[in-house]
Amino acid sequence: MHGADNTDKKVYIRADGNSNIGMGHIMRCLSIADSFKAKGMDLTFVIADDGFEPLIKERGFQAIVLGTAYDHMEEEMNKWSPEEGSIVLVDSYYVTDTYLRWIKSQIGESGRLVYVDDVYSFAYPVDELINYNAYGERVVYKKIYANAGVPSPKLILGLGYAPLRTMFRGLEKRLQPHQVKNVLVSTGGSDSLHLALRTTEYLKTNPSEYIFHILLGKMNQDKEEIQRNAGANVALHENVADMKSLISSCDIAVSAAGSTMYEIFACGVPFITYSTADNQIFGAECLDKMGIAHNCGDFRLIESPETIIINAVERLAADYDRRVRVGAKMQELVDGYGADRIVEEIIEN
Repeated sequence: MHGADNTDKKVYIRADGNSNIGMGHIMRCLSIADSFKAKGMDLTFVIADDGFEPLIKERGFQAIVLGTAYDHMEEEMNKWSPEEGSIVLVDSYYVTDTYLRWIKSQIGESGRLVYVDDVYSFAYPVDELINYNAYGERVVYKKIYANAGVPSPKLILGLGYAPLRTMFRGLEKRLQPHQVKNVLVSTGGSDSLHLALRTTEYLKTNPSEYIFHILLGKMNQDKEEIQRNAGANVALHENVADMKSLISSCDIAVSAAGSTMYEIFACGVPFITYSTADNQIFGAECLDKMGIAHNCGDFRLIESPETIIINAVERLAADYDRRVRVGAKMQELVDGYGADRIVEEIIEN
């Protein structure tokens, strides 16, 4: 039974991206924004600085640039104010109880406050709580809210809500090749651990039988050196417009347990994961326990992550049956329609 239709409400998305926190928050929010837009809803991004303003505008959305510190959100409370009765979706690890209660006071009882969670820090005072990660349904939110004195929100949990770009919707079931030839390596928007550089340096002195397709993020600081290192078995990809085709053209993928990982899921490409941030650790461990992706560990604590990557690729390449099994499971779990499901949950409450 459906509730009220809220498609006439104004929507705000409060999210940030930069070299410190990467692009993941902005990218997943843009996918959700596309689904709101498809409903004909008026949507504005609210961002601390102008680093991603061009991308947001390129995707057809307005942006309010606050000129504030992304990691001190309470300081922005006198810088903007959402309309009463609007929907506000917040995606930041720096929210506080005070900040969320302030937004709720601005939008009133008729508004909807939504939070995208990866870290389950506290009992968020919101109307809807999204956690689409592999471990989303395993987080004991009932326990978190039990004695917090905060009403439990509507929970939107699990991989079925992974918000991907429209190009990843309803892809055909992948047929896994017997022989691995192409390997995708994604190291995130900023690659703070210099994994792309370290991998190309390793391959320069240790040639591989595979072609490694290195995805360079917009904020990667090592691009010139990586280009100098790239030999015959390295292909570099930057500003990729068609990620679906790039991912699908590869036989194995290597990715941190962040937003790109779910695009790999949708394509059914068997993958190897790792973590480079606290919020990725539980996801990487969970995928390993589920038997979906081998977890190489927290690369902040590993001396030579590039050798760990290459060794893991060789083991997975040699295991055709595993690649067939996990590839099929990945596409069962993520079909690309997660952003639409999120918006449906929000507007029909």
